[in-house]
Amino acid sequence: MSWLPFPRSSRWWILAGASGAIVTMLFWFIRFSVMGQSFSLTYALRFLLLGAGLCLALGLLGWLGLRRLWLCATMGIALGLLMMGMASGGNSGWEDLISLMNFFVATGFGIAVGVVLELVVWMFGIRRQR
Repeated sequence: MSWLPFPRSSRWWILAGASGAIVTMLFWFIRFSVMGQSFSLTYALRFLLLGAGLCLALGLLGWLGLRRLWLCATMGIALGLLMMGMASGGNSGWEDLISLMNFFVATGFGIAVGVVLELVVWMFGIRRQR
């Protein structure tokens, strides 16, 4: 994990902004291209807020020093976007909901794995100090 910025580095904000832009563009691609929905500024702004807000929150956690949590959550977002794209086959309306639910479940799973990983590393760090 030497390629990740150090805690309290300004590179975290660059990373958060870049990942927020990428996640937002992937949301838009899945929604308006893969699903074949017509462009709606309302939905585009909602996905912008979701992607940018999520990545900025994770960037803040990375800036605070939770690098493993950031990494696992980012992998969960990537998996969630992949699952979202795969679940958006038809146009009955349920695919929209199911694909968004897949995204949230995968992202939540990535965050949960990251929290557990940070706790395990923290516990072993305390044990080594004794």
